[in-house]
Amino acid sequence: MKAHFLKLNQLRFIDALKRKGKLSLAAEEMNISQPAASRTLADIEALVGQQICTRNAHGFVFNEFGDVLAARASRVVAEVENIGRDIREVADGLRGRVRIGAVTAAAIAYVLPASVALRAQAPQAQLQVDVEPSLTLMQRMRAGEYDFVLARLSATDDPAAYDVRPIGEEVLSFAVRKNHPLAGRGRLAFRDLSPYDWIIQPAGSPIWSTVVDAFRAEGADFPERVTYSASALLTLATVARTDAIAPFAREVAGLLMAEDLGMRIVTLDMARPASVPAYNLILDKGALLSPLAHRFLSLIEAEMPRAIR
Repeated sequence: MKAHFLKLNQLRFIDALKRKGKLSLAAEEMNISQPAASRTLADIEALVGQQICTRNAHGFVFNEFGDVLAARASRVVAEVENIGRDIREVADGLRGRVRIGAVTAAAIAYVLPASVALRAQAPQAQLQVDVEPSLTLMQRMRAGEYDFVLARLSATDDPAAYDVRPIGEEVLSFAVRKNHPLAGRGRLAFRDLSPYDWIIQPAGSPIWSTVVDAFRAEGADFPERVTYSASALLTLATVARTDAIAPFAREVAGLLMAEDLGMRIVTLDMARPASVPAYNLILDKGALLSPLAHRFLSLIEAEMPRAIR
């Protein structure tokens, strides 16, 4: 096996074929002919000493050797692209691209105001913000897709590999439509909420676990009529049109209740608070942040004391 002799263009080809799934599409991305792409694949397999993929009616399917090789190739290609990005951005620190991920509460409380400030300082900057559950964000973080994330480490993440900066717990609010039977009632217990329909994030998510624990702490029955969805849009539509109850991070609920949005959403007055465990600002210890990413990171950290107040 001579995998260490693989060239950068061959790694780019592996990455393209894995993503595209078809030889013609990978060849088009690499700007080479299909016969040249076939020869490239053959050369790669000769160096690796293993077949890495097979062709079926839908394209190419990678085997376990190919999956390992493609994962490494993707990381190398991303790092090489980062070299060029960093060199360009060092010139002024105000251009380039920042890619981050955040859970919903962090996106609204910290990322949104920081992005407004960044746009004022660096009008030409390209900013990508993905709002996803922590599990998805950390999978993409491991793949090298983000400069940093505001999320929670998963059980499979090695804390030693990351610079983890705690932010704070995520306080939940329970949203209903304005004319809901429980709206306006004070000091509600979770058992008061049991008879109603619910729409909540999928089982196993941090919000789901917190809600389950809250019902259990009161000895109350968990609701029987539950819709599980990670879609904020579906959740909001369900709450607005039915008597369903939905847990949101406090920051999200505050946005939904803003008068200028006209959502007619209110939150219930609960006797006992419910909080999701703290999320963190997470950076890869082995990654070098660009000047622009450093700028955005500083702007986010500057928002944290304000949000806490």
